[in-house]
Amino acid sequence: MNIFKKTFASLALASSLLAAAPAQAVLTNWILDTNGAAAGGQVTVSQFIDLTGIAYANNTFTSASTFNFNEFGLFNALSADFATLLNPALSATFSATGTGTTGGLLSFLSGTLNVFSGADNIGTFNLLSGSANLAADTVLPNGAISLIFQATAISSGYFFTGGMLDLSTLLPETVLFGFATTNAIPIGTGGAINPALINGYNASFGGLDIPLGTVANQVTNVFISNNG
Repeated sequence: MNIFKKTFASLALASSLLAAAPAQAVLTNWILDTNGAAAGGQVTVSQFIDLTGIAYANNTFTSASTFNFNEFGLFNALSADFATLLNPALSATFSATGTGTTGGLLSFLSGTLNVFSGADNIGTFNLLSGSANLAADTVLPNGAISLIFQATAISSGYFFTGGMLDLSTLLPETVLFGFATTNAIPIGTGGAINPALINGYNASFGGLDIPLGTVANQVTNVFISNNG
């Protein structure tokens, strides 16, 4: 994203904040205040916010080489531009659906990103488009991934232009966040998938409950670390 640069899972994300407001502007040197305009949380973001985390993807094969997937991820944003620590740090959840081909391409069909400061949801973003080019002979997301989200809700006091225009005041105009990554790493086979991911997945995809204790086989149950 060059608002969140980094490492989301089946989606792994690195990105840059784009604001397609009336002027169709691309924001640089924008302001993030993780305290919500309280003291101590304001940083200037010249390029990106670094995001790391884990994700679980459940693949349902529709043929020997094609599959549908549901995915849920948990992420933390600890710094901006690799060097400036966020205080407090942010967290995020991601859920998505899509289709894929073994050793080929992923197409994201729908998705939602929620960003939190502590317990407060400070931004909700719906997926507009997303795709991934996977490594050969695998269903794992080791290739390039890019996602574009549109803000549907932004809390006031957190996201600003360099001139301190609160981005929440731009809605319902179109405000886009872009995410990209070049790498997401599968976490071996046979290990139990993080229960927080299972619980989040089940909450996001009702009626498709995955039991706690499910192990990663990296084919139908995929456990991913995002470090890009």
